[in-house]
Amino acid sequence: MEKGISPEYLADDQTRHLTYLTWDFALFENEADAKILNKDLVCAACGHPITKVAEKIDIRGRHGYRFTNLGYPIQLGCYRTAPGCIGTGRVSNGYSWFRGYNWEIQLCNHCYTQVGWKYMTAGESFYALVFKMLREADPEEANAEEAE
Repeated sequence: MEKGISPEYLADDQTRHLTYLTWDFALFENEADAKILNKDLVCAACGHPITKVAEKIDIRGRHGYRFTNLGYPIQLGCYRTAPGCIGTGRVSNGYSWFRGYNWEIQLCNHCYTQVGWKYMTAGESFYALVFKMLREADPEEANAEEAE
């Protein structure tokens, strides 16, 4: 069963727990530590790997966006790929936060909690994932995933 994003859960700071957001990639683009770039971003609900920091991209000049979802603030990051997601429902072109893009709800493909949306247009797609629904993997988690 699909679990939606609870508006109450989004009420507080949505980015404090993601240390990669404090790294100024624009200033240090060629010096970005592989340790930072290779960090897994996992589902906050179950710990399943969703994407990696290295997959972060800028869409229309920015990585992070703030929108209002059903009257509550929501903060998203844009990522090239998110192999830990699975699409659900039909693709829609209504009320898109990114003009010209269709969108599809994305769930963690382990626990089925909604983690964001996939945006698609002719020849291009990206994932807009809710910062609050992600966390950086603990080193122990990353090592456990590699061992499997």
